[in-house]
Amino acid sequence: MKVVVTLACVLGLALFVVCSATFTPATGGPSDAEQTTEVMRNALRGRRWIEFKEGERAWLTEKQIQQLINAKAHFMDVTDHPGLRPIDGLTSSTLPDVLIPRHPESIDKLLKELSAEQIGQTITDLSQLYTRFYTSTTGVEGAKLLHSKYSEFARNQSHISVRFFEHTWPQPSVIARIEGTGENAHELVILGGHEDSVGFSTTGRSPGADDDASGSSSVLEVFRVLASNGFRGSRSIEFHAYAAEEVGLLGSQAIASTYQKEGKVVAGMMQLDMVGYVNNNDPVFGIVTDYVNESLTQFVRELAQEYTHLPVKNTKCGYGCSDHASWTKAGYPSAFPFETDFSNINPNIHSPQDTLDKISTEHAREFAKVALAFLVELSTQ
Repeated sequence: MKVVVTLACVLGLALFVVCSATFTPATGGPSDAEQTTEVMRNALRGRRWIEFKEGERAWLTEKQIQQLINAKAHFMDVTDHPGLRPIDGLTSSTLPDVLIPRHPESIDKLLKELSAEQIGQTITDLSQLYTRFYTSTTGVEGAKLLHSKYSEFARNQSHISVRFFEHTWPQPSVIARIEGTGENAHELVILGGHEDSVGFSTTGRSPGADDDASGSSSVLEVFRVLASNGFRGSRSIEFHAYAAEEVGLLGSQAIASTYQKEGKVVAGMMQLDMVGYVNNNDPVFGIVTDYVNESLTQFVRELAQEYTHLPVKNTKCGYGCSDHASWTKAGYPSAFPFETDFSNINPNIHSPQDTLDKISTEHAREFAKVALAFLVELSTQ
C-alpha cells in the first residue's frame, strides 16, 4: 500500500511550494524491485528523495535542495537508505542502565592538554579551502587534510588505525579508531563531526569555520590528546569526519547503515556540529533534547556540569539537523551538544562570512572537554 502525503515545503526565501510525496510504510509497501525502479526513474531526472520528518518525503531537484539549505531547513536525503530504521535483535551494549562519572582524576589530567590553539589551527587550515562541498576537489582536499592530521597524531601506534570511508560521491569520510583492550572491545564509542561545508550555491565560497570546522577540529583535538597519552579503553573508540552532511546527512547515513548491516554494537555516539559561536557574549553549553537518547543526553549534561564553567541550557534542533540523527534513525544511542540555544544560531553559517574571527576557539575547547570525558567514561564503564 502507498500513502500519498502532501508536504508544505519552504523552498527559498519567499517561495512556498506544495510538494506531493509518495511514502512507503514499513510493511505492505511495494517490492524491492518496484522501489529500485522508482529510485532509478527519479535519479534520471536529477531528483533526490528528501525526508522532512518521519513519513514526509518528496522527490526534489538539486536546485530545490539548495533552496532548502539556503533557508536553513533541516532534512535527510534518504535516497540511498530509504528503509534505515532500528532493527529488532541488534546486539545491545553492555553499558549499565545508569551512567555515572567514574574517572574525574584521570580525565582532569587529560583535559589540561586540550589546546584552543590546536583547534584554531585546524579550523584555519580547513576554512582556507574555498569550499568543502562534497562534490568539489577542495572538499576532497579537506578530507585528505584531516586524514593526514589523524595519521600524524597516531604516530604509527599499532592499536590505532586511520582510514577513508569511500562513498559514491568524490568526498570520502574519515574514520580513526583506537582499539579497545577488554572483552567488550567489539563495542564502539563514537565521536563525530562533519568535514564538508556549503555556501549559497554548489560553487559558492564556504569557509565553514563554525559549520563545521569547529566541530571536526575539536574531534581531532580530542583524538590528539588521547593518542599522545596512549589512552585505551576497554571498548574501542572511533572518531568520524562525515562527508556530505550539508546535503542531507549522506555520509553518516552510509556509515550508520553499514555498521547496522555488519551488526556492530555502538554504546554511544556524540556529534559535534558547531561549537564555536557565542551569542552576545553570553556563552552557554547547549544540550539538544530531541531525536537523541534520553539517558545518554542526561549523562552529557552531567559531564558538562562537571567539566565546564558554562551554564547548561536545553534546546531543540528539529528533525535531521545533524549527523547524530543518522545514528538515532539506525537505532543507536546518540547525543548532541550545541554551541548555543538553537534560537540564537550563528547567522553566518552557509555563507562566506563563516570565518574564524566570528567564533571562539576557547568556547570550542569547552565542548572538547565534554567530548573527551564522554569517550573516556563510556569506553571504560
